[in-house]
Amino acid sequence: MTAADEADAAAQVERARGTYLVALRRLPKSRLPSFAPKVRPRLLMVGLDSLEFMLATGVKINAALHLLAQSAPPGAARRLWSGIARHVEATGSVSGGFAAFPTVFGDAVVGIVAAHENAGRLPEGIRLVRAHVVRMEEIRRESVRSLAYPAVVGATGLAAAAVLAIFTLPRFARMLREVGVTHPNPITQGFLVMSDFATHRPLGVLALAAAPAVLAAAACNRHMRPAWDRVVLKLPVVSKAAEALALARICATYRALSGAGIRVIESLEFCGRAAGNSVYERGIGRVIDSLRANETVGRSFESAGVFAPELVLAVSGAEGHLTEVFGRMADHYADEARHQVALALRLLEPALILLVLLWVAGVALAVVLPIVDVINELH
Repeated sequence: MTAADEADAAAQVERARGTYLVALRRLPKSRLPSFAPKVRPRLLMVGLDSLEFMLATGVKINAALHLLAQSAPPGAARRLWSGIARHVEATGSVSGGFAAFPTVFGDAVVGIVAAHENAGRLPEGIRLVRAHVVRMEEIRRESVRSLAYPAVVGATGLAAAAVLAIFTLPRFARMLREVGVTHPNPITQGFLVMSDFATHRPLGVLALAAAPAVLAAAACNRHMRPAWDRVVLKLPVVSKAAEALALARICATYRALSGAGIRVIESLEFCGRAAGNSVYERGIGRVIDSLRANETVGRSFESAGVFAPELVLAVSGAEGHLTEVFGRMADHYADEARHQVALALRLLEPALILLVLLWVAGVALAVVLPIVDVINELH
């Protein structure tokens, strides 16, 4: 069921089955199905807009959430808002309802809601949450965009290589044996060995095909992630894009939390978790340690040793206006991330084209050279 409450469940049963709901039996909490809804960004933005408008016009939070759940399309969005509504009615905490869905709302969003809930300014908090979610979605899209093109080209190349190795080259090898070519040239021999490996060792081929997914999973592992993040920040072109994306997340998160009235150290703690890069997360940790040792914010960022000089300069020169400074730097790094991702893709395209040309040239030589050898022997 995707009903928001018992009345909604009764109405859904009547509409769907043409029957009436007599009673409901509540399951123990341990037997309730757990789910992590993935709500489409556009639906989430519209839901937050509607929630802000209803709260601003005086609608109570539980009624607003139930109305939002009933109006949302069936699926993840309805389960999200109905789950928040049930949590609010059970505990009385709006921020706790948001925190119950960490795959949708991160720690920064929960912090914004909690701060405004305690201050009695929940509509303003929802508006800030909406702005923060929009900004983080833009940054996420840049990250996905940087990976989409290489992933598509790589998958297409692997598929073409598999077709060549499994179907085309074995027939070509059989033809060469029939015409008496027993010692082909090194290029042809290399392609034939690859074909023999693909046809006689399918498990090895599957292992090679799964290698990118295994590497990606290893990069996401909490033990391997620090090493991977350090490697990414040392790559020639990718490092600039990764740095801009991490700093954009940090600055956008600080602006949202500081605008909600959360103190500097607490805001920075959320920024570290939102950075998406363990190097900058540890750098934020060093900044917090310096602040607790009564250092200034600018000096703390400088002593961390990982932040860009322009960010250190901006923070050092305007410590009394950190919210505005981080807001401007968030816009700057978002534009910089967009530029660096586009630059990386422009540089990647000729490299991939060169690899494809080398592959095609190798296949052509592997096919043509044995034919030339046969013709020379005939002459």
